[in-house]
Amino acid sequence: MTTEHSTTPATRTGQNGLAVASLVTGIVGIVFAVLFAIIGLALGVVSVALGGVARRNGTRSGQATAGLVCGTVAIVVAIVNMVIAYNVLT
Repeated sequence: MTTEHSTTPATRTGQNGLAVASLVTGIVGIVFAVLFAIIGLALGVVSVALGGVARRNGTRSGQATAGLVCGTVAIVVAIVNMVIAYNVLT
């Protein structure tokens, strides 16, 4: 009995780790932008950076674009939340 083994490494099609990381940090950034604006702002910046790098690497996937959009929304929501908090507390 013979067994066949492939010598080629397994390829991951359609997976881009930076795009997934950008999307996840963007979504978490939006949640934190409402609750804790500074953390949401930081996560939004990280999400935009990761999404930009993922798109620059040649794979213009929807996840990278969604990460960019979510990161931008997190930044805007965090800044609006900070401005509202400043005006309410002063």
